[in-house]
Amino acid sequence: MLKILGVLLLVGSAGTLGVLAAAKLQRRVHTLRAVIGALELAERELSFRLTPIPELFASLERRAQPPASVCFGRCLGELDRLGEESLGALWKGAVEETLVDLAPRDRETLSALGEVLGRYDGAGQREALSLARAELSRALEGAEAYRDSRGRMYTALGLTAGAFCAVLLL
Repeated sequence: MLKILGVLLLVGSAGTLGVLAAAKLQRRVHTLRAVIGALELAERELSFRLTPIPELFASLERRAQPPASVCFGRCLGELDRLGEESLGALWKGAVEETLVDLAPRDRETLSALGEVLGRYDGAGQREALSLARAELSRALEGAEAYRDSRGRMYTALGLTAGAFCAVLLL
């Protein structure tokens, strides 16, 4: 009886590791979609209203999907430290803290965007938003392809590895 329980625990835990690896790929895709949607909203706000940065962050905190909304909310909350640190530094800190599911290259793209926001005219900010959105859209396509090709494989590999270890131990 204990052997059977041990085998089930081993196969279940290895399978769980595979499912968690596949879920991590899905979280990156979800986060990229949320950030791209938020950048599109920001681009529209700047195009039609030339919204000031505090109002823009407040609007995006309300309208964007999580975790992008959390990132903009964190930036909004940190704006009182704007004299001590630059907007770019505040933005980078928020991106690093709240968008942990993104790849380092994705976070670098967003960090570079923070150096442009609030420093240039509306056209320059819109162009930077558009470039960041285009780069993140390419990253999204790659992440979706990677998730589709590797997600099921990770789950199956976890279950197979657990079964293999169980057979070895029996």
